Amino acid sequence: MRKVYRILVISLLSLAVLSVFYFLLLKQEHKLTSEEFLMDTLVSISTYGADTDFLQEATEKAFKEMRRIATLSDRFPSPGTTASELSEIVKTNSMAGIEPVVLNEDVFTMLQLAQEYSQLTKGEFDVTIGPILDLWGFGHDQQKVPTNNELEDVLPLVNYRNLILDKEKKSAFLSQKGMSLDLGAVAKGYAVEKAAQILQEEGVKKALINAGGNIRVIGKKTKTDFWKIGIQDPRDPLALIGILSLENEAAVTSGDYNRTIEIAGRSYHHLLSAQTGYPAGNNMSVTVVAPDAGQADLLSTSLFLLEPQQALALVAELSKVEVIIVTADKKILCSPGLKDKFVYSAGEGYSYD
Repeated sequence: MRKVYRILVISLLSLAVLSVFYFLLLKQEHKLTSEEFLMDTLVSISTYGADTDFLQEATEKAFKEMRRIATLSDRFPSPGTTASELSEIVKTNSMAGIEPVVLNEDVFTMLQLAQEYSQLTKGEFDVTIGPILDLWGFGHDQQKVPTNNELEDVLPLVNYRNLILDKEKKSAFLSQKGMSLDLGAVAKGYAVEKAAQILQEEGVKKALINAGGNIRVIGKKTKTDFWKIGIQDPRDPLALIGILSLENEAAVTSGDYNRTIEIAGRSYHHLLSAQTGYPAGNNMSVTVVAPDAGQADLLSTSLFLLEPQQALALVAELSKVEVIIVTADKKILCSPGLKDKFVYSAGEGYSYD
């Protein structure tokens, strides 16, 4: 009888231990990473939690939202395709000089944001940059360096003031025939932010979205540690200039080493000045930290086009926005709010202010 009782006690204890182990296993945090090629880049979404089915479902909803924004804002879908019919940028550009186009609320919001930063940079950044990008061949099969005469002919078509936005009708009108919009400086960041909002609405507490260097984090990496994001050395893809610590915010970098074309043995980047039509040369890279990925995306391009001190002065006027600038002469400038969040580690040749 004692032997049976002993076996029963051992069995109950074993069952209790197994139950505790199973409960802890259910509560264990898992990492789920999904990838998809969108907006000309590899987008990775990593979510963390105990229920992988829930994480997978939330991630798919986030990707679905990004695909929607990508379709609406695509400037280069193949003519005659469904993608071309759904692109509101294609519609707006095709109606340049003819009539306004009523837009989806998200596209209208992106244009409002872009126009705001065109004003802040006094037209150095301009969302109507499309004709100049086309002249160079960015986004097309054939590229060339435009002549001064060709640029002089096209530059008058680039003017954000001739983009007429009607808030009540949610419509946009390019007032001159030949004008065209390009949302390359805002659409990806906007899509990333919308994806982050979906994840949060679904209940995801911790996540990292990486869309080709357009980073958005939700929560902290652990209860005590921030997310650590490396900032690439503009002249060495295998090296970093430093590490950023992030929590519930975005970090977006624009650099002269991304989206380049080779013409006659020389490299040209796509960050073109709306004033001159040529690639801007004041900076090698600009990284913006902000609560919103769409804002950070727009600002990284806008600030890249400015002289470094102009960029720092503009950031000083903006709320909850910080910047790291790598100038053309290899000076690394950091806005005051990042002093405790950026660890400098650049190699020889750089100086850090």
